[in-house]
Amino acid sequence: MSRAVNEAQRHLLPARPTIVAGQPAALDPTRVPDGGGALWLQLQETPGRPVGDAAGEIDVGDGTWTEDLRERYADRVVAELGKHVTNLDSALVARRVISPADLEAANCNLVGGDPYAGACTLDQFLLWRPVPHLHGHRTVVDGLWHIGASTHPGPGLGGASGLLAAQNLIRRAGRRRRLRALTRR
Repeated sequence: MSRAVNEAQRHLLPARPTIVAGQPAALDPTRVPDGGGALWLQLQETPGRPVGDAAGEIDVGDGTWTEDLRERYADRVVAELGKHVTNLDSALVARRVISPADLEAANCNLVGGDPYAGACTLDQFLLWRPVPHLHGHRTVVDGLWHIGASTHPGPGLGGASGLLAAQNLIRRAGRRRRLRALTRR
């Protein structure tokens, strides 16, 4: 994993990509036809605009994610996964490959195809995410709160930013109720 991160940070296609796999039908069989299955893959480290290939096998051209580049890199990913999944080649009926450029085209918040909505470096976490003067999920607009991967605690699947914002709203509402009760006396 460390090698793949290092290669991607240098804008290279990782020679051995880190692969995250999920089977959405394992919990919800209605997501696939009877007798079928689906395998979802995410590559945690893929450069938005590659300048080369760490394995020296794929010509990335000018770094534009063309269909050819997408498919050749996907071939590497499937070959790597096939080392760990018995009969993957024979079980694969179809695939849909989405590049970082495709992600950005579908959602302008995913700049460079970054699914994490921004850098995951120390200076982009805690009180610094998204900017220091907007901590606690507040915005400059009174009553408007900001949640999501761009806010503290950062990207993930747990919904923590929404929980933290809700807790702030509940505390704020409690303070207002107490203040109103005091002013009525």
